[in-house]
Amino acid sequence: MTDNDIEKTRSELMNSYPGCHVKVAEDKREMVAEISDGFAVAVIERSLAHFHLNTRETYRVLRGTLYVACEGRGHVLRKDETITIEPGQVHFARAAGEPAWIEVESVPPWSPNDHFVL
Repeated sequence: MTDNDIEKTRSELMNSYPGCHVKVAEDKREMVAEISDGFAVAVIERSLAHFHLNTRETYRVLRGTLYVACEGRGHVLRKDETITIEPGQVHFARAAGEPAWIEVESVPPWSPNDHFVL
């Protein structure tokens, strides 16, 4: 995403989810609006392969189409479709075209200590 795209998306996230905390990935291909403990909205162009030892994540697509690779299997998710990623499963995602917006529920809540990038 360009810096202009990031600022526009940040503004839309903050207007849609007042009080959220928006983080931008170092490579600028993913943004996460932390809304509450264990609940966020991510805007993904592409995420890095990673896993969690303790956290189960459920993704639900809000906008766009998301390709998710999980444990060597490919999944195509469209609006309102979900996938649950169990602890220990290596996964990453990329959008088909424009960045995809997804709700992410994490149980237990996401923690940087439980996020392992490959």
